[in-house]
Amino acid sequence: MLNRKRTLERTRLASEVSTVVTVGIDVVKEEQADLSFSSNGSLEAFRELSFVSDVSGRVLEVFADEGTHVSKGQVLVQADEEMLQADFAASEAAYNTLKTDLERFTNANKSGGVTDQQLEAIRTQFIAAESRYISSRRRLADARIKSPISGTVIKRYVEVGAFLNPGARLFDIIDDSQLKAWCNVTERQVLLLKKGQDVRIKCDAFPGEEYAGTITFVGSKADRSMNYPVEISVSGRDKKELKAGMYVTAYFDIASAEKAIMIPRSAIAGSVKNAKVYTVTGGRAAEKEVIVGPMTGNKVEIISGLQAGDSIIVSGLINVSDGVSVMNKADR
Repeated sequence: MLNRKRTLERTRLASEVSTVVTVGIDVVKEEQADLSFSSNGSLEAFRELSFVSDVSGRVLEVFADEGTHVSKGQVLVQADEEMLQADFAASEAAYNTLKTDLERFTNANKSGGVTDQQLEAIRTQFIAAESRYISSRRRLADARIKSPISGTVIKRYVEVGAFLNPGARLFDIIDDSQLKAWCNVTERQVLLLKKGQDVRIKCDAFPGEEYAGTITFVGSKADRSMNYPVEISVSGRDKKELKAGMYVTAYFDIASAEKAIMIPRSAIAGSVKNAKVYTVTGGRAAEKEVIVGPMTGNKVEIISGLQAGDSIIVSGLINVSDGVSVMNKADR
């Protein structure tokens, strides 16, 4: 009889032990809030131009090819200007003649030799001649097609002998003297950013290298994914390895004087939008809904639902449910 009682007692104790789940338990504390985050993006040239013609004529010479670095104002294409020179010479002669006539008529009008009506007529003719003169001079100058920006020709579309029409594509030119990075941030993160803020830039193509950046634009409207665009000007172009089109990571270092409830990401049960944690009171787990904030590393901020001093389960959640008995593995 005694042996049977001992066996039943042992069975009862074993059953109780088997229902206790071993978990990792930690005490919630307030920590210095670190709002730093990162975002991936890509590099673009400071300016990119699809250069088109605004003149008509046969191409006589092309002075730039793909890969050529050009300066602002440098002649890239020489178009046929024979007819333009003839038109300019005629308009210039007419302009000079009427300019002389206007001066002569003005002086004669003062002495009464020319009426006001005659003077006004010659002035009208002079204005028209001046307009034709300026236009022909501009068309002649435009026959020497010049680069509007400094940069590198990445694509050439024009050939010697081709006939140009206004709007014909000539070159694609990029100004990569300075690069800019574009990335997207969330609605919470965009509130932490402002124009002129410093950013660290890293590129996977060059591990160990770090570049300085400055925020030059913060979007005021989200896209369909509820992300906001951010433009970052990347300096340090003495390091020539960076090129437009490379993928980079922007690191936004944001310190905060405020303290916040930060818990390990592993303590969150369910999704971030419907987050829950398990608190521990009297050796039993209690499910509790929480609202989470930004995530930093392996920790996440709890906006509401917990307070400093609460005990929560941070590991071993797979076997935990509401009301189950738990034991801290550190106490075993």
